[in-house]
Amino acid sequence: MINKDILITVLPQYQEKIKRMHVLIDPERLPTITVVGKYNHGKSSLLNTLVGETHFAVADKRQTRELERIEADGVCWLDAPGLDADVQTEDDAHAHRAAWLESDIRLFVHAAREGELDAAERALLSELLVDEKNSHRAVFIVLSQADQVSDEKLLNSIKSSVQEQVGSIRPIAVSTTRYQRGIEREQALFVEKSGIPQLRTALAKAIMHVPEKRQAEKERLYESLSNALNSLIQTQNEKVKTLKEQAIQQEQAFTAELQGVLEQAAVDLHDIMQEPDVDEALDPGTIDDIYRVTAGKIERSKIQNAYSRVCIHIRGVLTRHGVVGLPQQQQTGAKGLDTVMVVVMGVSVKYRADLRRMFGEAAGRQRLYDDFKHYFEQSHDRIACLEDIEQANQELRLMLNAGEELLKWQQLAA
Repeated sequence: MINKDILITVLPQYQEKIKRMHVLIDPERLPTITVVGKYNHGKSSLLNTLVGETHFAVADKRQTRELERIEADGVCWLDAPGLDADVQTEDDAHAHRAAWLESDIRLFVHAAREGELDAAERALLSELLVDEKNSHRAVFIVLSQADQVSDEKLLNSIKSSVQEQVGSIRPIAVSTTRYQRGIEREQALFVEKSGIPQLRTALAKAIMHVPEKRQAEKERLYESLSNALNSLIQTQNEKVKTLKEQAIQQEQAFTAELQGVLEQAAVDLHDIMQEPDVDEALDPGTIDDIYRVTAGKIERSKIQNAYSRVCIHIRGVLTRHGVVGLPQQQQTGAKGLDTVMVVVMGVSVKYRADLRRMFGEAAGRQRLYDDFKHYFEQSHDRIACLEDIEQANQELRLMLNAGEELLKWQQLAA
């Protein structure tokens, strides 16, 4: 079973071609002739005459109905709902399916008594003739109810006017009334003048060419769809490649900046991390020193200031890369504490041993890098970047699956 929906999902702008291809690959499908035209222009009467039996309902007013079809003598005949230029209804969907998706041959019926084609008829016929050039599906213009035109001269004038409107196809004038009268009365002249034999001969010739035209149409459709899909896959591959490169660059930039700041911190803090003969910072003081400026306080303040300067540089790197707030599941509700800096670095540093542990030793700098990198991977920007890659990969996989379906179609169409 061929899945046309996946192709339509990937190539929505080609859905009419895809649906047509789906129709064409059915090996059991009979040559299909569709009659299109306005209401009350004799479409159903013409179909009944061509089929040889009364199968299609003849109505004297517009009515909503399903697409009517009958199979006779190895041909599928479709009577599409009449043209409706004013209202988009279910009828229009049936007419579209009959004229564009299913038909191999189109009979465009226009009542001769109406004279020239109106705007709606010209528009549809123009589309059919353009499609005939592209798909090579035959189009016939039939002037029905020719017996309702007063004389032969006027009928020829109408035929000439219609041909001037379409520019390429000579209309065939027919009268089902004359034909039926000729059959009932066994009058060959009435049958001949009805135009039905001429139309049948033209249709028989067109039916003979349906298989080869279908095959050519399948090949053209496959080539068109294949080219469109391959172009889309190529573009998508480039998109995935670009997104992956951006992700790598994003990570490399974060790593280079952060490691650079940590290494520079080891240099900047080198002097203050050195243990003096007497480390005043270790002296906590007494209760009496609460409001006094002591050597210990001064020394601890120097350490804290040096630490703060390094933190400013680290925070700058994190901010530039969107590594600021904690993931939702780690937040406590205390905005000032729900930051990556606080979780990784703590609130403050007062002693040289803390600085040496964090920045003076390679293991400490690596730990800081690893902790910050952990939150970098959970940052909004990083997750969005990776999600974009996954989304692009999913779209690419869908396109590749569509390509596999299209290849099945090619094999069936061969």
